Amino acid sequence: MAPRSLATTVATGGTTAIVVATAASAVAVYVYEVIAGRALGATAFAPVGMIWTIGFLGFTVVLIPVEQFVTRQLVLAGGDARHLGHAARTILLVAGSVTVVLAGFVALTRERFFEGSWAFVGVAALLAIDRALLAVGRGFLAGRRRFHAYGVAIAAEAGALVALGIVAALLRPTAVAFSLAMALAPLAVLVTRPFRPSGSSPVGPEATRVGVVGFLGWFVVANAASQLVLAGGPIFVGLLGGTAAAISVYFITFTLFRGPMTSSYNLLARVLPDFTELARTGAHARLRRWALLLGLGGLVLALAFAAGAAVLGPWIVAFLYGAEFAPSRLVAALGAAGVGFGLAGLFVAQVFVARGATRRLAAAWLVAVVVAGLTMFVAPGAPIERVAAAFVAGEGAALAGLVLLAVVGDRR
Repeated sequence: MAPRSLATTVATGGTTAIVVATAASAVAVYVYEVIAGRALGATAFAPVGMIWTIGFLGFTVVLIPVEQFVTRQLVLAGGDARHLGHAARTILLVAGSVTVVLAGFVALTRERFFEGSWAFVGVAALLAIDRALLAVGRGFLAGRRRFHAYGVAIAAEAGALVALGIVAALLRPTAVAFSLAMALAPLAVLVTRPFRPSGSSPVGPEATRVGVVGFLGWFVVANAASQLVLAGGPIFVGLLGGTAAAISVYFITFTLFRGPMTSSYNLLARVLPDFTELARTGAHARLRRWALLLGLGGLVLALAFAAGAAVLGPWIVAFLYGAEFAPSRLVAALGAAGVGFGLAGLFVAQVFVARGATRRLAAAWLVAVVVAGLTMFVAPGAPIERVAAAFVAGEGAALAGLVLLAVVGDRR
């Protein structure tokens, strides 16, 4: 298969299906939260929020690397799933580890966060197992270029979440029931039959063999570091002495602003197969050009987002959540700029995934964590301003490091 340009990729119908499904998914999550929140109230909803949080972290840090590993291997193997055989045990071990960690966390904190109920332990384990199935299933769909089906999988999970949430509200409106709905929704990926036999092109095993442990291990390190920069802000605002109100302002503002980044995870499945084809065919000069263009695009986005957020950000947050949650113009601008850098960084990272160079990916993000940490301690201002500065510095350093390593660090 001849590699296609990214522009051609984005112009095809599969991209539209993924974008539309992602938008529908965002709406579905909001509807589910409204249903559960109104049925339970703020206090009783807390365990549902905790289950959602640990499930999100488990998926983004560990299971997205599994999905992208499967995608890459199937692209290299021409869709032949037999080339995943050597990695099956490792994937099962990773899925099992996520299950143990999530269930173990709930077991250890059930008195504090989960009403003292052991039922949440089972729900957490089921959530991890089903999300692992979702990750592998989506990897099969993307790796075989079934992009319309990938969009259907996103929409099906979203629809299942809302439907099961309605059932929980009508039959048994408890935190356990709503959490169970969340855990079962990923099974909707099976409607796309992701594992059905597929026609494949014969590819020698030497073309697809990769050190799965090293690939996934460094990928997990990179994602953990990126999530620390992206989502750890409220914790650091508190550690620096910020008030409860400042923590809430940071959480609301940055959760709202990073919505485009969260939604973009689904679009990575549309880019990685083409980048992998470029890497497989030795078109590394084109990959370097894409990394440079994406990096420059990230700089433009950061500046544009910062300018827009400085003017409109506080007003938008106040309109949606109330005036008490409105950030300062400086905090809004810093947060939006970081999102601009982060969006570009997500796609530049696909160059490293396509090449199987996740160690370099991890190196860039570990340096970014150091930059963010130093910025947080030397920046002037209130705790919320210092953490916001650390966020934009970390995301900017990550993007710069990724582009540098992609363009200069690999001269193949």
